[in-house]
Amino acid sequence: MSMPDSEWRFCGSKEVIGVAICNYPGATLIPSHGLNISLGDRLRIVEENGQWYRGWTLDNQGDIGIFPAQVVHLKPVRIEYEQRSGETITFIQETAVAQEIVSALREWGQNARAMFLSEDERLSSLRKLAYDLAERRKQILSGALPVDEGRRIQREAVHELDEGNSLLGLDTIIRDDDGVAVNLDALTLPETFRLFKEAPARIISPPVRQNESQSYSMPCCFMVTIRKVEWKVGESAELIVSLYDEQKQTFITENCVLEWKRGSGFLHGEKVLFVDLKRFSDPSKIFLVCHVVRRGVMEWKENGTETKKPAAQIVRRPYGVSLVDVTEMIPQKGPLDDAEREVRLPITVCGDSDSLLATTRKAMAVRAPIADPRLLQSYIVLSAKLLVGSVKQVREEFPHLFVGNPPISRILGYPDVIVPSDVRNDIYITLDRAEFRYSGRNVEVSVSVCDDKGVVLPKTVCGGAGVELTDRHLSVVYYHMGAPVWNETLKVTVGFEQFATSHVRFLFKHRSSNETKDKAEKPFALAFLPLKSDDGTALQDRTYNMAVYRIDAKLFSEKSISPAYLQFNEFEDKIDLTTISNGQTKLAPPPSEGCYTYSAKESFSVSSLVCSTKLTQNVSLLGLLMWRSNEFALESNLKALPSQPGVQVVRYLRDILDVLFEILSDRKDSANVEAHVFEALVFLIDLATRGFPNFRPILDLYIKEDFCALLAYDKIISRLSSLINDVEMTNDSRIFFIKTVKSVEYVFKFIIQSRMLYAQMNQNQGEELFRDSMEHLLISLADFMGRDVRVFQTAQGSVLKYIPTIIPDLMRVLDPVVIASFFEQMIGNVPIGSMFQQQIDCILAVVQSPLFRLAECRQVLLPFFCEYLHDLEDSRRESSGASKVLMEMLVLLSDQTVGPSRFQDLTILIEKLLRKVVRSVIQLANKASEPVEDNFLIIMLSIFRQMTDIHYEQFIATFESDVDLVDFLQEIFISFKGSLFSKSVFPKEWSDMIMLQNTIMLQALTQFSRIIRIRFLEPFQQQLWNNFFQCAVEFCTQESLQLENFSENKQKRIRRRYDDMRLKMCFEVRAMWNSLGSHKRNFVPDLVASLLDMSLIPVEELRMAIIPIFFDMMQCEFRLTKSVHSTEPQQMTAGRRLQDEYWIIQGKFAAFETNMIKSLDVFIEGGRGDSDYAVLFEEIMKERCNNNSQMRELSLRFVDQLVKQMKLLLEYRDVMTSPDVDIESRMCCTVNLLEYYEGISKREMYIRYLYKLRDLHLHLGNFTEVAFTLEHHARLLIWTDDSLPTPLHCSDFPHDQTHRELKEHLFYEMIRYFDMGKSWEYVINRENGVFNELRTLYESDTYEYQKMSELLRSMAGFYDKVISPHETRVPCEYFRVAYYGGGFPVFWRNKAFVYRGKECDNIRDFTERVQNRFPGCVTLKTMDPPSKDILESDKMYLQIWKVEPVHQIDDRFGGKQVSHRIRNFYLCNDVHTFTYYRRLLSHGKDSDFANLWLERTTITTRSSLPGILRWSEVRESITGKVSPIQTAIETLQAKNDDIFRLVEKHLENPLAELDPQIGSILGGVLDPAVNGGISNYEKAFISPAYLDVHKTSEDRKEIDALKDLIANQIPLLQAALEIYDQKVKEPMRPFYNHIHDCYLKQKSHVEVHYGIRPPVFPKLAPKRSVAANRSYSNVEIRKAGSFVSYDNRVESGISSVSDSSATLSSTPRTGVTSKKSHSRVGGSLSASTLSLARSSRDSSSTLTLSLAPATPIELSQTLQYQRQPRRDAEKRHSRPGSGLLQPRRSSFAEEEPGAAAPSPPPLPVKRAPAEHFATPSTTTQNGGLLQNGFLTTPRRRLRTYDGGSGMNEDETPPEKPPLLPAKLPSPTPELPPKASAATTTKVIPATLEFDRASLGSPTTPRNSSRSSRSTSSTPPPPVPEKPAHLLRDGNASPLRDGIASPLLLKGAAPREGAAPRDSGIDDAPT
Repeated sequence: MSMPDSEWRFCGSKEVIGVAICNYPGATLIPSHGLNISLGDRLRIVEENGQWYRGWTLDNQGDIGIFPAQVVHLKPVRIEYEQRSGETITFIQETAVAQEIVSALREWGQNARAMFLSEDERLSSLRKLAYDLAERRKQILSGALPVDEGRRIQREAVHELDEGNSLLGLDTIIRDDDGVAVNLDALTLPETFRLFKEAPARIISPPVRQNESQSYSMPCCFMVTIRKVEWKVGESAELIVSLYDEQKQTFITENCVLEWKRGSGFLHGEKVLFVDLKRFSDPSKIFLVCHVVRRGVMEWKENGTETKKPAAQIVRRPYGVSLVDVTEMIPQKGPLDDAEREVRLPITVCGDSDSLLATTRKAMAVRAPIADPRLLQSYIVLSAKLLVGSVKQVREEFPHLFVGNPPISRILGYPDVIVPSDVRNDIYITLDRAEFRYSGRNVEVSVSVCDDKGVVLPKTVCGGAGVELTDRHLSVVYYHMGAPVWNETLKVTVGFEQFATSHVRFLFKHRSSNETKDKAEKPFALAFLPLKSDDGTALQDRTYNMAVYRIDAKLFSEKSISPAYLQFNEFEDKIDLTTISNGQTKLAPPPSEGCYTYSAKESFSVSSLVCSTKLTQNVSLLGLLMWRSNEFALESNLKALPSQPGVQVVRYLRDILDVLFEILSDRKDSANVEAHVFEALVFLIDLATRGFPNFRPILDLYIKEDFCALLAYDKIISRLSSLINDVEMTNDSRIFFIKTVKSVEYVFKFIIQSRMLYAQMNQNQGEELFRDSMEHLLISLADFMGRDVRVFQTAQGSVLKYIPTIIPDLMRVLDPVVIASFFEQMIGNVPIGSMFQQQIDCILAVVQSPLFRLAECRQVLLPFFCEYLHDLEDSRRESSGASKVLMEMLVLLSDQTVGPSRFQDLTILIEKLLRKVVRSVIQLANKASEPVEDNFLIIMLSIFRQMTDIHYEQFIATFESDVDLVDFLQEIFISFKGSLFSKSVFPKEWSDMIMLQNTIMLQALTQFSRIIRIRFLEPFQQQLWNNFFQCAVEFCTQESLQLENFSENKQKRIRRRYDDMRLKMCFEVRAMWNSLGSHKRNFVPDLVASLLDMSLIPVEELRMAIIPIFFDMMQCEFRLTKSVHSTEPQQMTAGRRLQDEYWIIQGKFAAFETNMIKSLDVFIEGGRGDSDYAVLFEEIMKERCNNNSQMRELSLRFVDQLVKQMKLLLEYRDVMTSPDVDIESRMCCTVNLLEYYEGISKREMYIRYLYKLRDLHLHLGNFTEVAFTLEHHARLLIWTDDSLPTPLHCSDFPHDQTHRELKEHLFYEMIRYFDMGKSWEYVINRENGVFNELRTLYESDTYEYQKMSELLRSMAGFYDKVISPHETRVPCEYFRVAYYGGGFPVFWRNKAFVYRGKECDNIRDFTERVQNRFPGCVTLKTMDPPSKDILESDKMYLQIWKVEPVHQIDDRFGGKQVSHRIRNFYLCNDVHTFTYYRRLLSHGKDSDFANLWLERTTITTRSSLPGILRWSEVRESITGKVSPIQTAIETLQAKNDDIFRLVEKHLENPLAELDPQIGSILGGVLDPAVNGGISNYEKAFISPAYLDVHKTSEDRKEIDALKDLIANQIPLLQAALEIYDQKVKEPMRPFYNHIHDCYLKQKSHVEVHYGIRPPVFPKLAPKRSVAANRSYSNVEIRKAGSFVSYDNRVESGISSVSDSSATLSSTPRTGVTSKKSHSRVGGSLSASTLSLARSSRDSSSTLTLSLAPATPIELSQTLQYQRQPRRDAEKRHSRPGSGLLQPRRSSFAEEEPGAAAPSPPPLPVKRAPAEHFATPSTTTQNGGLLQNGFLTTPRRRLRTYDGGSGMNEDETPPEKPPLLPAKLPSPTPELPPKASAATTTKVIPATLEFDRASLGSPTTPRNSSRSSRSTSSTPPPPVPEKPAHLLRDGNASPLRDGIASPLLLKGAAPREGAAPRDSGIDDAPT
């Protein structure tokens, strides 16, 4: 469709709404103009242009666009606009239910999305309801439904609406019976409450009509319609329909016969109505049974040819049976289903010998499902529908069903209720069975009714309903059956006049298949059944065995049948064929007369059932009904009446009542008869009202229409008075009195109706006498209540219960005030303290009666009732009943029709009961009796709802003092707050009920606030004012009033009906605050949190009203008032006191500040507040602060602080509540809040967020960060026993009450998490760390040695974990991450951070993880700084690359050589400086090393990592350039470091598998395939051309450094190749040989040009002299220029390197000391100083160590004190167990067998050299090192080799060294002073290992081939054996000529008296 060119014009009709009929993507098709439309959207159309409209959707009025007219359907609407609720749109052509369906489906759709996302199981049920509602709405709008069907559809739709709302927890809607929403404004509060309580039951039950309330006695009708009949009956037939009870095995309804004549068409549309059905309580199965009876010839062939002429012979023959189970259509209980159902029934054809009864039972037994109903040849299609009500009600409600007068089939029995118009006189005779000896084939029974002369009565018998009465009825004929079983029921109807003389005659006739012969057949037998019994009653309901009389065919004439048979006995059991003659029993001849002869050998049985409202089968009832014929038996019959079956009595209720009143009127001579008549009357009333309550309407109808005993009232009053006044009442009399009282309602009805009839007939004669008698009767009854309660309690309770029922009848004849006075007197006469419940019930009945609606009666009763209820409340009894009475009173008083006195009546009720009700609410609020509490709440609310201003004034005036009034107001506020606001009394679905409650509360609080301002400002009642403020805040903040949380429809509905009540209450609070004046200071700071809570409500008007109060509070605390008057305050007026007050400037508002900050944190984190509030708060507060010169600066600073807090809290809340936000963002917001609270010193909030941060870290498994987080809390505590202040408490340790306890627990938690994070160094090595503080605590403060012992054991375990090869710690990588663009949250936006990665993290995994946190972000591929467009973009850009940490190892270890397991931790931990490189463009080639310039950036973070976060923001970034030679130096140094670490790793665990990296590294260095190896460096930086250009001293230093690195690489390569040679596998041996050859070439070249370097790892080198082996020390030399070189010094000589060549010279020395002095001059090493340079990416520092001169040792000199190697038996293969020390060995020399080991002499304790120890220490007798009073095993050194003699340490990993307390030797030697770290260095000498094969033999190299390739060709000299006694010499030192003892290296304890060795880390910081 093209866009029109014409102009847009305004729509003529504003009240037109379009509904979208399809989706339309307008914004896509017409950019910037089109409107997106979805199916079902409602659109407001404002302009039109041809086929185009312009408008907006009602759900999103902000977007306006155009759309085609074809996509919408226009509907006329009515639009109403209100300022509070906005527009209300009503579709004119839709019903209210249809519009409600649309509104509900829209609201359900909003909830369905959330249910789908959460996989809610209720979604399927909601979907089904929605589809059903859509379909029902379509049916409702179609307008094509009948009226009753439309009502049914609407009821079902309303029920489904309520069910769906209940499923979703939406508001409950109160409806009437037609489903229309009730106008709650027209109802009282108790009535509304009752409807809400009944709503859930209505929702659960399906929709039913009012008359379907479903008691079992409710009559039902069952309509059956024959839709189609298909059979192959070629003759006329009968379809007999009835209902069958399978359990009782009998038919329960009379037959309904539908006749079908051949040629008249099938029975289409025929109906049968079964009436008076009951819903049976027994579990019966009910079947609808259809018998098909053929009418025609005796023998009919189904496949024969059908004749056109009708058969002359008419015989009723069985054809088949069809049935269906209809039990579900007539349910036993629950709602009735009135839907019509259609079923197809197959016809089961009878067999030749099967009766209809047998076929029926066979069909019931089979009941097989029909495979395919279309394949049936004989079937019946019918529909059935259940109709509720009697036939009269059904006929009135469904008149269309009775078109054509369908037959009505009644039940075989009596209905539950027999109405007077239902006159019935039916007798049902059932032909059971017969047996004939002669001519007993094909028997047909002819049934007729005859008189006493044998004459047939016309039209008295029929087969059932649907056929007319006939003279005779012919039974079904069964072919060739001598004993037929008919079970055929027929109906006999005889008039009452003919009943006594009538009988039923049965003629038996043989039918022949031969028509000629059949015509000649005559009856062969006869039987008869009289309808009247011998005693005059009707025929009894039972089975009779009839006497069969044979007929002589010759003497018999069918035209004139002789009645001679009537002289015989009709029953078989009455005939006696025996006679006694001469004492002997003889057989008499059978009786005979004329043509009739008794046949004793033949039998016939029938059953009878009498259903008559006139004929009785009870002799006593018959005698009573016919009392005039036998008056002598009248008294006995009256006495026998109560003992008769009630079922039979109620059938003749009207007749018996007529008889009783007839006797009462006619018999005037007998008092006994009157008494018996009264007893019979009471019995009948009790029977009709309680025994058979369905007959109560019959009794009422009788009194109203049929009762005519004019003088009965006098005798009944007399009998009733005598009964009440009987003082000596016997037990039987009391029982009858109670029964009489229970029936007193109808007794008085009879009295009053009799009097009314008499007065009407006699011109109101005897009126005064009647009133006097009635008043006397009532007074007697009231006096009766004062009798002894112990005797008459039951009778008195019955009076209280039943007497109120007579009020409506009494009001017809007596003055209502007299009646009211009677009830006042009667209830007042009740003995005190008894029958509370009965009295309450009586009062409730009186209040509910019409008597209480009269103003003059209320003047009598209301004060009495209120006083009674007041006293009842005091006794705390019957609260439930009292609440019901009060609710009924309030309902009545709210009715405008009760008269003008209702105002005064309400005043009485308020004055007497309001305070009691309020107290009851308060007391019951603390109990679990919720129903009672609900009732009293409703009462209290109803009272307040009806109170006017005058009521309030009058009620307040009733208080005698202000104290009482204050108490009452306090009770009101407590009840409001505790019972209504603090907890939800009503379910949240009761929205209207809750809003009504709030409306009433608002009205009451407004009234009470006015009273408080007037009465309690002076004198001031602070607690009262405070309770009002708290109550008002609770009112405003209750969940039910937060309209913004509701749907749009609900908001509009609430605003339209109730307005926003929060605003009104807010203005009331502001008015109360402004009226306080100088008393405002009393509410600071206690009211801060409450008012802040109120001000956070998202309503701008409310916020603008409350926020200024905060400035008032600041002023109140900033300025304090003091009184300067001299007179007493009591003697001054209020105005004078205000004048005499002046203000003192305090200058701060600390209390307000603390409460404000704390409350903001709680409320905003809990979901309150928004960014608009922060803006408005800042605007209002700053405006007022600027206007106050005294506190401007302080207040503005505080406001800025609060605004910052709000923003941080809002940020935090948004992040924490959003499910899409990652945990890192949550941590960042948490840390921001931590820093804020730390900055303002709010410890309580600071600690709270610390633990929130801890929980986030625990979720991710960041255990090290958890420990650092806990450390922040621990550092706030001190080691004292001071009590913990509240801000420092920790919920995780609630039992810690002192600083010391909590800090100790936190330290142990830190230890646990550091251990879990494998960060043991932070526990054991930190200054003022956990271990040191706890050790000081236990050692010097609390002296808890047990804890100290456990602590040291834990620390020892940590030390073991640090150096254990089994503890794997993968170094963490670090990454720089920058977040650019406005798409990121504020706390990430345009900032850069350094992240600490996880173990085994690489750049790819880390980048992917960060990208997953921010879907849609773009990762920048370059390291260039971002452009301005990127920074200001609204997108998200990431920049990620790896950075290297700059460690401080040299500062930490002072240049000492330590294990790589210790060193590696500090390489990547405790760092805050990082570097990364970026290649700069060069003019040369990429492979030109001389032009390879790099840009190095050094960044510094705000905090060290790890810390409380895994990242830290970049604080500073410095960029510099790196020259090509510096790049070469650093690259070569890094490669040397890699080789060194691989070798060192091997030495740590020689048995480990070969590291796969070693082969690739060696191949890359020795046989480079890409960069050419060191040759490129030589060409680039050592070439003559380069040297000619670079001649400065700095250039020379760099060139020398590069040469040193090249030279130092050779020993490293040598060691690595030896390892590779040892462990390489055979397939890789050729590769090894190749790189070994390359190594030899490179080594030769390097040694020639750059000098020879000794082996870095001597054990891997060939054997040389002993001096050479022990002269190695390995020290890392950090040089300027950010590189590291290895300066390998030989103790026996100094190697010098010149520019062109290098030579090696060695000078033997005689001794070695720990201090050495060397100096480097011009690139060579001298013997004076050693320069150690620490490498740092951004700076370098040099440490110069002065080394003491040492005397060299000649190589030929014999070594002293040489220890012999141990024997294998003495070697230890594991370290001592935990807590044990290795026992000292007795000898290291070989001993002869059997020789006893000599005991060693005592060894003195040696003083260790000062330079060897950083802390004072000593050794124990077991050789352990004793430091600070604790025994530690010596530290292990790195493993070294001495030329291939094997490993020097055990193969199995060592156990953890123990930390045990040890005893200091006595006397303790003087310890040397601590050496300075700046002047000492530790040189680790090599160890000497001997061959393990034999003692004293020279060491043999393991691999001679590798020894031959060594740089030294001089074999080591033989080592002489040492005697054993020399090894045990006390002067022997573990350091012999610079060689460490193997025992010390393995961690064993040194010999007793030996000086402890240097630990190597004494100078390291703790």
